[in-house]
Amino acid sequence: MMAPRLPSITASALVVHALSPMAHAAPIATRDVCTTAMAAADSAENDYNAIKKDLERRTADDSQPDQSKLQALQDADAKRVMTASQAQRACGP
Repeated sequence: MMAPRLPSITASALVVHALSPMAHAAPIATRDVCTTAMAAADSAENDYNAIKKDLERRTADDSQPDQSKLQALQDADAKRVMTASQAQRACGP
């Protein structure tokens, strides 16, 4: 009765051994995804801040920003929130 179990035990050991390099590679791939997501979030934050600063400067000069500038700020804010959320998911808690 022991003979039939030996091949399944050997096969299981081979699978575990074959998968072990992949387990070590996963954190590196995850780290790269996190780094890329954080860079995108930082870039979106910088873009948003630049547009907001420009609008604040224009309103301080008593000029009313046109609708396209306000829309650009809203779009930049949406991108900022989206990329921050993606970075949080990619990097974990």
